[in-house]
Amino acid sequence: MGVLPFTDSTALRDDARALADRLAEDGYLHVRGLLPEPDVAAVRDHVLALAREAGWLLPPDGAEPPLANPRATTWWPDPDYVALHDRMWRNRDLHALMHTPALLTLLGALFGEPVLVHPRKVLRVVHPRCGTTPPETGWHQDYPGIQGSKRALAVWTPLAPVEPGTGALTVLPGSHRAGLLPMRLSNDAMVGWEADTDTSTVHTGHLDPGDVIIFTVFTVHSGSANEGPRLRLSVDCRYQPVGDPVCPGSLEFDDGKTWDDVYRTWPNGGRGDPLSYYWRRLPLTPADYDSSPDAARDHEVIAAAEAGNPDARRALRMIAVYGVDHAITSRAKALLRTLPVESRSVPGTGRTCC
Repeated sequence: MGVLPFTDSTALRDDARALADRLAEDGYLHVRGLLPEPDVAAVRDHVLALAREAGWLLPPDGAEPPLANPRATTWWPDPDYVALHDRMWRNRDLHALMHTPALLTLLGALFGEPVLVHPRKVLRVVHPRCGTTPPETGWHQDYPGIQGSKRALAVWTPLAPVEPGTGALTVLPGSHRAGLLPMRLSNDAMVGWEADTDTSTVHTGHLDPGDVIIFTVFTVHSGSANEGPRLRLSVDCRYQPVGDPVCPGSLEFDDGKTWDDVYRTWPNGGRGDPLSYYWRRLPLTPADYDSSPDAARDHEVIAAAEAGNPDARRALRMIAVYGVDHAITSRAKALLRTLPVESRSVPGTGRTCC
């Protein structure tokens, strides 16, 4: 694998045409210092305060950011992790960060029209890798998971300094030009699948708080494994032209939670806050989520497992736990008892969630 540094587009920040040309060529943009560091610090301090309260950090020793407690490693879907992560994520400063005016100005220039900020921002708090760490996300494209606008862009930003080996984002330059890629079974990917594409050339590098990576929903990307001593902290969000279709899953919750639950923790309960339900005041075009590819992959996993393919084990586990078709989940559970143990990649070469 050839690893090259990100192409720095900071100097093009005020040149919309040059930025658009580079995005069309590489599938991503690296812009330094676009988000105000004090705003990033406010979110980081909130996340770390809750992490310390939960015992995820070692006692203060002057290290900044503080060191992670190796005995407290936890991950989704552990209920304690999910509950604490939810408290971290509800923070208003976190949501406001992804509405930074300078960022929206740049994105608006790229789209050439008003921007919809997807309300479901994503916070990632990743413990250092250890022997019990589950498989990571793997190489993937965002479009299959969000659908809607094919012009949507993702913005990824670190809350603390990050580099290859401690969770820096990695992208495959130019991979977006192939459109939607086929998937291959992989026990080294959290969901059991990853994009089937050439990974011989990777762009990555050191990123500081305030830096952003902007990439298309078809750009193949991943994160480097967090093999450092600290929590890996990042936020990402999706953006699209207001006039393009958007799936409801990018706006509302599907797990019983409501935005009222979130806003209840904000100052004044979110009443009168410009970030409260802002998307409901926009002329959006809803689009149905196409679940047929998900169902087709489930059947492909079952067929592979029935043929004795050990590479289907991780995907089979995901179906057994999260599948919505009772017959398929029952078959997955039965096959897990007979499928050979999967092979895993060499330690130190894994990837983490983006």
